[in-house]
Amino acid sequence: MLRTLFIISSALWSTAAYAWWDEGHMRIAAMAYEQLSPAAKAEANRLVRLNPDYQQWVRAIPDAPDHQPVDVDRYTFVRAAAWADDIKTYAAYRTASDRAKDGPKTAQAGRNIGYKDLLIHGYWHFKDIAFRIDGKQPPEGDPVDAVTQIKLFTDALPKSSGKSDDVRSYDLVWLLHLVGDVHQPLHAVTLFDDRFTKIHDAKHEPDTGDRGGNEINVIPATGVPVNLHAYWDSEFGGYSTVFGALFDGFDTKTVDGVVVSTPKIPAPPTDKAAISDPAAWAQESFELAKTYAYADPVLKGDRPELTRDYEKNARSTSEQQVSLAATRLANLLNAALGGP
Repeated sequence: MLRTLFIISSALWSTAAYAWWDEGHMRIAAMAYEQLSPAAKAEANRLVRLNPDYQQWVRAIPDAPDHQPVDVDRYTFVRAAAWADDIKTYAAYRTASDRAKDGPKTAQAGRNIGYKDLLIHGYWHFKDIAFRIDGKQPPEGDPVDAVTQIKLFTDALPKSSGKSDDVRSYDLVWLLHLVGDVHQPLHAVTLFDDRFTKIHDAKHEPDTGDRGGNEINVIPATGVPVNLHAYWDSEFGGYSTVFGALFDGFDTKTVDGVVVSTPKIPAPPTDKAAISDPAAWAQESFELAKTYAYADPVLKGDRPELTRDYEKNARSTSEQQVSLAATRLANLLNAALGGP
């Protein structure tokens, strides 16, 4: 069952299921929003307004830093990208998930019923592709994960699917989040090794490997020990605001009286951006994890100090993945929402 634990209160909303944290997710959404067709943007805006937290988001909009009128649709679209993590802290969702023993092998794991679904579905946030470095055979993955749900939600998103607007809105906000999740390398991998088996055996819990780097501690340039998964999650900062994500993600200037925003991260290669299969996205992330996330000195000793080269590669890889995620998300939404 890989990363999934049935110790519900500690597993379903642990840091293992977060990717890029709020800042990264909102930057991906903001970059994608600028690439939407007018038709797709209008339909996305309409669906975001159906989210149960929408009015709360609107009430919380502060004055823009430049004192210009706030684009409420853009703001709430970007804010919606963090909703799938927000619900991990909501009492109703935590209670429902506890009672249902929410997990990837349950009958309700892969359902798509809209906002009446109060399960957290923590296992939707990752696709654990298992590997070992000792030649032994790793276990198989879970039947429901980020890839299965991205496919399910994408199929339901067009009007032609016949799904209700409630379901389509739910699917949209999950897609805003999950497309980002599968582009974080450590959301597509779990390393199995005897040392992790011993950790889980000592806790009398299933062997879930390193849980995407959560069982590996490293020391980055800050000097503060952190687990490997959290280190990669934090490449774009922590729990930011929408305006913070927009400021960090775009260079803005006024040209002939018109405000022009340009992403600070370059656009991805056209051929890579055109890949639309979520399973391929996860496989790419898996390969990047093996090449960069688990690169030296990560697996050498306890709490190794990360080298400058490691940290530079982590940053450049993360920027590449965020750019890809944004364009692929935009492509997905344009295809699903831009038609008649």
